[in-house]
Amino acid sequence: MTTPLHPLVSLLPGLPEAGRLAVAVAGRAPLLAGADRPVLAIVPGEREAEELYEDLRLFRSDVYLAPAWETLPFEHVSPNIETMARRGEARHRLRSGDPVVVVASARAAAQRVSPSPAEPLAVTTGSTADFDGTIRRLAELGYRRTNRVESRGEFSVRGGIVDVYPAQGGRPVRLDFWGDEVESIRTFSPTTQRTEGAVAECVAYPAREVRPDPAIVARARDLMRRAPWAGHAWDRLEQGLVFSGMESWLPWLAEERSLVDELPSTGLWVAFDPVGIDARIAELRQEEHDLAVALAPTWGLAEEAAVDHPPLYLDFDLDRADLVAPPV
Repeated sequence: MTTPLHPLVSLLPGLPEAGRLAVAVAGRAPLLAGADRPVLAIVPGEREAEELYEDLRLFRSDVYLAPAWETLPFEHVSPNIETMARRGEARHRLRSGDPVVVVASARAAAQRVSPSPAEPLAVTTGSTADFDGTIRRLAELGYRRTNRVESRGEFSVRGGIVDVYPAQGGRPVRLDFWGDEVESIRTFSPTTQRTEGAVAECVAYPAREVRPDPAIVARARDLMRRAPWAGHAWDRLEQGLVFSGMESWLPWLAEERSLVDELPSTGLWVAFDPVGIDARIAELRQEEHDLAVALAPTWGLAEEAAVDHPPLYLDFDLDRADLVAPPV
C-alpha cells in the first residue's frame, strides 16, 4: 500500500511524551504519524481500531493492527490463522524497539498474550539457511505440512524447494534451496501453483499463538496435577499435539501479561477515550465471568470455583498510559 500523505509527516507536530490531549477522531492519525519511537495506541472498539489503522497507513507504512480473536472465551474453536499471525506480528514489532505504531482495540489489548514466542521465520535471497532447520522451524511456528500449499499457514517440501504461505497474509512464496543456500524466492499462485515475481525475502509469522513448546508443555504437566478436570487438554498439550481450540486454554497456560506489557520502556502508550476503554474492558470481563458460571457444570466444577478461573481479558490501569486523549 502506498502512503500518499507521507510528505506531510515532517510538517506535523511531534508526539508529546506525556499528558492529556484533546484530539478529535479525525486528528488521531496525524497525531500518531510523526512518532519516532514504539507506540501502542488503544481505542475502545474493533471498528475504531481498524479505521485508525487505515488512516495511519496513509501517512506511514510501519503501522500494524493487533486484532482481537473472533472467538468467545472457553469456546473450543481456534481463532482465524491470519488473526493469530497478525497479533504475533504486532507483538514482535512492538517489542523490537523500532519506531512503529501498533493499533489495538480494548479487547485486543486486554487479551492475555501467549508465552509462545512471536518471532517470525525470515529468509532472504542469497542467504545461507539450514534447509532441515527451516522445515523444523515452520513446524514449530504452527504451520501445517501439506502436499500442495493453498491456504495461509501451510507449507510443503519437494526436493530442495519449500513452499510456504505466510500466515499473516500476502502471497505464498517458493524458496528454492541449493544445499543450504537460498538461491531464489518467488511468489506463486495458490490456484495454478505457477511462480510469479521474485522477492527479496520471506517473512512468516507464527500460524498459532499457543504452541506446545517447552514452556507450554511444562505448564500443562503441572496443570495435570492442579486442574485434573481438564486433563484431556493438558494431556494432549504435554504430548506436543496441536488440536482445534487449544487456544481457549490460554488463560491457564500464560502469566497475566497483556499487549500493554509488550511495550518496551522506550515506547509510548496512547489511550484514546479512556472512559470508553475502561467500560469496554469491564463489559468483556463480566461477559467472561457469566460464561464461566454457565459452563462450570460442564467442567465438573462448582460455581464458586468457576468464579476463580484465570481470565482471558486482563484489567489494566489506564493511569499508566503516557498520553490520554478523551473524546471531544
